[in-house]
Amino acid sequence: MGEVTIKDIAEYTGVSYATVSRTLNHLSGVSPVTRDKVLAAAEELGYRPNILARSLKTNKTNTIALLLPDISNPFFADIAYAVDEYASENGYTTILCNTHWNEENEAKQLEHLQNQRVDGIIYKPAGKEPLDLSRLSMPSVLISCIPGENESYIEIDNYKGGRIAADHLVECGYRHLAFIGGTENSQSNGIRISGYCDRLLELGKSIDTDHILYGGFTLSSGYTMAKQLYGKYPDVDGIFCGNDVIALGVLQYLMGNNKQIPEDVGVIGFDDILLAGLPQIQMTTVAQPRNQMGKLAAEMLISQIQDKDIPEHHIMLEPKLVVRRSTRK
Repeated sequence: MGEVTIKDIAEYTGVSYATVSRTLNHLSGVSPVTRDKVLAAAEELGYRPNILARSLKTNKTNTIALLLPDISNPFFADIAYAVDEYASENGYTTILCNTHWNEENEAKQLEHLQNQRVDGIIYKPAGKEPLDLSRLSMPSVLISCIPGENESYIEIDNYKGGRIAADHLVECGYRHLAFIGGTENSQSNGIRISGYCDRLLELGKSIDTDHILYGGFTLSSGYTMAKQLYGKYPDVDGIFCGNDVIALGVLQYLMGNNKQIPEDVGVIGFDDILLAGLPQIQMTTVAQPRNQMGKLAAEMLISQIQDKDIPEHHIMLEPKLVVRRSTRK
C-alpha cells in the first residue's frame, strides 16, 4: 500500500470519511467507541497526517521560529530551552535559527522563515534597531530589545543593571574602572554602559573613554580586550563586562597573568549563566531571569497566534546583583 489516506481508513473501518476526519483532527462529535476504532486503524495502517496539506487548508503549521544572534551563548541557550519547552507543551514545534550577530544574515533568515509559513517569530535583533516585522504579516515577540510601540517585547532593565554594576564596584573600593563590552551596535550593550557611566558620574567618578572597549560577545573577545586594556592601563582594578561570557575571557587573561581575583582586580559580568556559579569560577554578575524570559515570550507569541486581536504586550523585568568571589565583599 502507498501513502495511507483518510479515505483508506474510512473504507477499512466502515466509518464515514467525515467522521474519520473529525477523529484525526481531534474534533468533537465522535463517540468514544468510534474514536478508538478509527485511531486503532490509523495506527495499524501506518497513517501519517499530511502536514503541508493541512497547513494550506488551515493557514497554520503549529510551528514557531526562534531567531537568536548566538545559540552557543548559554544565555540564549537557556532562553531557547524555555521557549521550546513551553511551545511543545502547547502543541507547537520550534525552529531555531542563528544569525551570528550579522544583520544581513538576520534579514535573510526572516525572509526564509516567512517562506516556511511559520505561525510566528520570537526574535532577538543583532543590531540596535530590529528589522521591520510588519511586512512579515505574522505575530512576533522581541526579546532583549525595546522596539517601537507596535511590537510586543520582553526586556531586562539594562540601564538599571549598569547602575547596579557601577554601585557595586565603587562600594568594593575599586578605583580605576573599565568596561569591556560586546558589539558597539548592540542595543542592550549600549543601554548597560549608559547606566554604568551615568551612575559613576553621579558618584563623582571620572570616566576615561579609553577604558571602554567593544568587541564580540565571546570568551576569546573578552580575553583579547583584557590583554589590550592591560597593555596600556595596568592600573585598572575593576572591570564591568557586557556579559558573563566576556567576563570569563577577562578572568582567563587575568589569572594567566598573575592577577589575584578579587584582591588585585574585581570582575563583574551580566546574565548569571550556569558557568558563573560553578565553584571554580564564582563570578559576581547581574542576573537576568532567562527561563522566565523564554517562557513569557513563547506564551505571548502563542496567545497572539490564537487570537490576532490581542494588543501588544510590553514586559520589563528587573535585574538582580549576585555577589560571588570575583569581587570583594
